[in-house]
Amino acid sequence: MDFDFAVEQIKLVGQEQGYEMSEGSRTFEIFIDNHHAVAYKIIASSSSGYIQVHQWEAGDADYGRGVYSLRNYSDVAHFCNILVASAYIRARRKD
Repeated sequence: MDFDFAVEQIKLVGQEQGYEMSEGSRTFEIFIDNHHAVAYKIIASSSSGYIQVHQWEAGDADYGRGVYSLRNYSDVAHFCNILVASAYIRARRKD
């Protein structure tokens, strides 16, 4: 799997769905709003052979264990579907 292509697809879908992203080409955070209603940390390491996805749990940038291992393009497509669904059904808190 071409990691750069896979990461680019995740970023494009995230952007279309209104996610914000931190800087980074292969390690970055992708999230919606400053309340961390939906937030993931993406780590694409060719040495591990897959893209790790960690979900935000609590506190400032407190990400837990990896919840998804994206090992092929189908996995990337499934995770992009999760981004779309999460953007649609996320908690919409009032300030």
